[in-house]
Amino acid sequence: MSAADERPAMSGELLEHYMDTLGNVPPAIRSMSELDDRFFAAYTEIRRLIYEEREDGLPTSIKELLLVVLDITVSQGTGAANHLAAAKRAGLTRTQLQEALMAVFMVLGVSAWGKVGHSLWDQWDEL
Repeated sequence: MSAADERPAMSGELLEHYMDTLGNVPPAIRSMSELDDRFFAAYTEIRRLIYEEREDGLPTSIKELLLVVLDITVSQGTGAANHLAAAKRAGLTRTQLQEALMAVFMVLGVSAWGKVGHSLWDQWDEL
């Protein structure tokens, strides 16, 4: 079997990680999977390490909330919304989101709120 024949199976297995954690495969991730097998595998391995459950580690809901906050800092609304949906599925509460959004506002101000923060707050009930 050639390397080209192995690619769909490997990429498919790796893409399952995104379905399991996000519930979808974002377009940027799908493109990365087509860009280079080894690069995609390395990126996904790093991501799996972050999502790994550890006895004294962060719960998945808080890991996802951190990714929401980080996406807000780079004005990545689509990514923030994607991670917010995953955080809510993992048990994040509305109050936890509220506190995180207020902390983001405290550091980044009204600009971050206007670009991404307010839309996440508005989307909560729809998720």
